[in-house]
Amino acid sequence: MASSTSLTNLAENFFLCSVCLDQYKEPKQLPCLHRYCRNCLKTVIQASSGGKLKCPLCKQEYVIPEKGVDDFKTDFHMNSMLEFIQLQKSFENKDLKKCVSCFKNTEVSAYCFKCRDYLCEQCCKVHVISKMFIDHKTHILRLDNMEAKNMTLDKLTSLTEDPRCHIHEKKEAQLCCSSCGNVPVCSACTYNKHKGHDLHDVNELAECERKLLKQELAELTKYKSQLYGLQTSIQTTAEKLNRITIIKTEGFKNQHKHQTHKIKDQLAECTKERKRGLEHIERRRRVNDGQITLSLEKELSQVREKYDKLSKTANKKYDKESEKFINKRDKTEGPLLRKLGSLDAHFKNLTTAKDLRVNQIEDELKQIREYCEQVIKRYENLTAKTSCILASKDDWTDVQCIPDIRAACEPLIEEMKNKIKKKKFPKLESPSDFNFWDMSKQEMEVFLSFCILILMFLFTLIYGTVNYLQNRNK
Repeated sequence: MASSTSLTNLAENFFLCSVCLDQYKEPKQLPCLHRYCRNCLKTVIQASSGGKLKCPLCKQEYVIPEKGVDDFKTDFHMNSMLEFIQLQKSFENKDLKKCVSCFKNTEVSAYCFKCRDYLCEQCCKVHVISKMFIDHKTHILRLDNMEAKNMTLDKLTSLTEDPRCHIHEKKEAQLCCSSCGNVPVCSACTYNKHKGHDLHDVNELAECERKLLKQELAELTKYKSQLYGLQTSIQTTAEKLNRITIIKTEGFKNQHKHQTHKIKDQLAECTKERKRGLEHIERRRRVNDGQITLSLEKELSQVREKYDKLSKTANKKYDKESEKFINKRDKTEGPLLRKLGSLDAHFKNLTTAKDLRVNQIEDELKQIREYCEQVIKRYENLTAKTSCILASKDDWTDVQCIPDIRAACEPLIEEMKNKIKKKKFPKLESPSDFNFWDMSKQEMEVFLSFCILILMFLFTLIYGTVNYLQNRNK
């Protein structure tokens, strides 16, 4: 973010709390640099358990300090930007404000960052030329000029006052104590509360902090492409999984349909053969009955009993033969019916195995995607915070904010360096990993066995008929 960037060009959600989705109120900052309204963070802490707080955005866990939400840093830099935005809205809406000098409710035309209050047009002129307010001159902003409409971070910083001593609020800070977290201190504190501490000139310390931050950012940038490339890899893997799942499912359906049709065709052919065989036996039965009846009529009534016995014997023979034929057909059809049932069960098992594997891979992808999104949120928030701080060009802002940014950089670099790089994706099977039985050989064996049985039966029938006719002629 360049320092010339207007505050009005910042993204709207930059000033919104992700919990209440409203503009920040008393923004508190976590070590990961994500900020929340004081009351929103308090609610999150109350809902936490085990003495740990999880950041709602990046899911980083932190031990809840002894004083709870009050122990987290207040984001004073965000407060100053919100203060200016509120000034702009008040002026654009022509709100009536009380002038700090004349105490009249009127449409104000300027704001004094030294007085931290509004000025009407007449009082603003006095404020600028009066010797009483000579040190206020550089802190006055006219709300109706182009500069106010296109306010930049560095200009806003130049208008605001340098911080006061964190102990003596009426005294301006001359030094910065790095032993106490870069807090501003006055000269009196160097002999009292901060005696023996590591004290620095704010300009020198700010320059040092900026150099250290640039090194951290350079380290992060090395792994930026890997971080965003992980999202692409996740999407590619998910699409590949979807394509393979569709191919496998369609393959299972086609194979099941093909095998089912083949077996049903075989069953239909067996049914036809059963019908033809029984009809053939019945025709022979009727021919034989006619022959016996004709013989009985020709050999007179005294031999009827003999032929009745022959008829009964022949009927028993053909009944047994019919029963034997039916049993043989049942033996042939039984394995086919069992094979059809086994094929259906196998298809069901394959479909279940496929669904389980797909669900497993989708769960793994979901975990990787969520992890990647959390790291990206942390990275984008860190870089946005960094750009905003550096754009202000304020030494006090740098020394107080950059250490927090650098502290957040270190664990993020470690994760991007060691974890993002090592993330592995689930191995996807090809459709050939799920095969149906190859039944062609078994079907051929059944068909050949059936043909052999039919030939043997026809040979026996012809041989018996020839013997019967020879005995009859004798």
